[in-house]
Amino acid sequence: MACFFLFSLAKEALATSFPMPNIKGSLKRQNTKAVSQVTMQADQVSFSSSDNKAHAKGNVVVNSKDQHLFCDQLQLDRVVQEVVAQGNVYLDTSQENVIAQGLTYNFNDGTGEFRDARVYVDPYQIKGKKINKVSETYMTMDEGYMTTCDLDEPHFRMGAHRMDIYQHDRAVVHGMKIYLGNVPVMYLPYYVQDLKNRPILTFIPGEKKDFGLFLLTTARFQVGSHVKVSLHFDTRERDGFGEGFDVNYNTPNFGRGLVSAYYTDENQIASHHLWDLYRSNGVKRGPTTHHERYRFIWRHQWQIDRNTDAIWQIYKIHDYDIVNNGFLKKYFPREYGQGEPTDSYFLLTRNMPHGTLTFHIEDTRINRPLRGVEYYPQIQYVVNNEQIGKTGFYLKSANDFSNISHQNYPKTFNEKTLRFDTNNDISHPFKLGFIQLNPHLGGEETYYSRTANLDHQDIIRGLFRGSLDMSTRFYRVWDYHTNFAGLNINGLRHVITPTVTYLYQARPTFPASSLNQFDSIDDLYRIHQFAFGFENQLQTKRNGQVVDLLRALVTTNFGLKGTTGHRGFNPYDLLVDFNPTNWLTFHNDTEYDFHADHVNSANFDGEIHGAGWSFSLGSRYARKQGDQITTEWDYTINPKWKFKIYDSFPLTYALDGNPTSAREVEYVLTRDLHEWEVDFSVDSLEKQGTTFYVLFRLKALPNMKLNFASASFRDSRAGALN
Repeated sequence: MACFFLFSLAKEALATSFPMPNIKGSLKRQNTKAVSQVTMQADQVSFSSSDNKAHAKGNVVVNSKDQHLFCDQLQLDRVVQEVVAQGNVYLDTSQENVIAQGLTYNFNDGTGEFRDARVYVDPYQIKGKKINKVSETYMTMDEGYMTTCDLDEPHFRMGAHRMDIYQHDRAVVHGMKIYLGNVPVMYLPYYVQDLKNRPILTFIPGEKKDFGLFLLTTARFQVGSHVKVSLHFDTRERDGFGEGFDVNYNTPNFGRGLVSAYYTDENQIASHHLWDLYRSNGVKRGPTTHHERYRFIWRHQWQIDRNTDAIWQIYKIHDYDIVNNGFLKKYFPREYGQGEPTDSYFLLTRNMPHGTLTFHIEDTRINRPLRGVEYYPQIQYVVNNEQIGKTGFYLKSANDFSNISHQNYPKTFNEKTLRFDTNNDISHPFKLGFIQLNPHLGGEETYYSRTANLDHQDIIRGLFRGSLDMSTRFYRVWDYHTNFAGLNINGLRHVITPTVTYLYQARPTFPASSLNQFDSIDDLYRIHQFAFGFENQLQTKRNGQVVDLLRALVTTNFGLKGTTGHRGFNPYDLLVDFNPTNWLTFHNDTEYDFHADHVNSANFDGEIHGAGWSFSLGSRYARKQGDQITTEWDYTINPKWKFKIYDSFPLTYALDGNPTSAREVEYVLTRDLHEWEVDFSVDSLEKQGTTFYVLFRLKALPNMKLNFASASFRDSRAGALN
């Protein structure tokens, strides 16, 4: 069935003409989240109940999830969450950064109009009198230009009377003029610029301890309008040959996906190089070991309709060292470092009028040595903070039905249960004087068909939960200006934000120790505590922007009688950021264990920089893991050349006697080739040897690299190196 469906998708994808679908999200499991509320801070804020609009003036800051807006003044429509902003406007989102004189922007769908604006959409810079963001992937620009040059006054640019930009796909230009500096050198009435293609053929030679000498080759080409293929042909001196492919496809009706496979028939020699295979007496240094290793992935995402998404993955790996993820560590270090999921799953998400419904299947039997918790299926319905009528009370409700099993490999146990869990919370936020209060009352009930003790079946576990959130905000402003020692202080504002949360969670009616632990629902226990937070911010203005001169945040919790764990104060967390000048910054975060009277972890970073140079010093300490110092010195020799030295070394050893990390020293000489940069680097890693590499990097496309003899290639492909 899977083969038949893949064939059908391929047939659809190879069609020569159909409209580009609007793909949202990424190829990974994720639950659709409800739109978060918009929060606003300013020197002056007023509300109009007649039209439900808010007006703000002076140092305005608006936040909504990963969207942050700064401006001098704005008007916010609280119903549709749309703002009209004026004056020194800066918008920071996950999609783009915008600098404008004015804008209209909707926080719900991310659309808007930017006036006299400059938009940064990696790796491009777009400037125009009017820029309209129509959707997540489509915007228009009138009377402006696009460039990959990262300067405010670009060396070259593509001017246009009008431009339609489909992000990461193409730009359709009407009335195109190419400028070198301010000189026009070409004119075309109509032009289409490709924004996505990469080099057709790349070769990466080099040397690495595990591979010996190697040559990694990738050929990229496009089949039809919506299928991209990458073929990998690699040879490694110590292991032999490896080959694979990546197919990215887009279909008109069934979404998009990736099919990837990589295979190697290893014949690993005992020596580091072929010419060193035999000793001087003619005796072979050791046997040649043979291993067959491969990985296959099919990931697919399908936006079935406006409110429904489906995501699935089939993942198969064959490796003699599968328990230690040896194949991923050696051949796919980037994916291994990111914790690539090795399970197969299916996730269907549906946005309902008042919540989110998900249907989830997770299977680990395809890779039996990596077996974990399996769901056949898991069905969830979540209500996200819905107001109950017009009472001012809000309801959160999470309901979960799961058929769960867990086996180890080789099989020595088989844990399974049918579980139904409902977790409900009612809150009523209000303000009492200058204190913001939000009391919560709720509880959680869970049915289990089986427990860890087979004598206890068909049980219901329950618990009560109540909490109270309290917070307020004090600030004072001083009209103080000085540039003593380069402080560049233009007014001072001291903001104090204390927070207190009281939480009482009763002891469950059935203990967690008698349940099989599948996920966080099973691990509930009694909690009786206060959580405290105290934040101090000393702010000023620099270059028209509000900055934190000093920020200090202390958090801890205090366990009361009957709580699980320590009574009294638990570890303190301290976070400090200090920015005394534009050329000096400090950061420190520390965790102190009150009961054991010692520091659990401490990290410090300091950086000083001047015209053409910078020096940073860092310290990393973790109890039972040791201490490490890092330094980095960067120096710009002239506009074309710069130099960097990076050094990290352990000061102490872990409890097992091994260094916490290997000593590493790296020297990098960089040459500016206008739109390109080339790095000549020597990297010495303790007990792993020294690597020399040459790296060509397009400044506007830093992920697009031509790499020679490198141990730092970061492209997501088979054979990528650490």
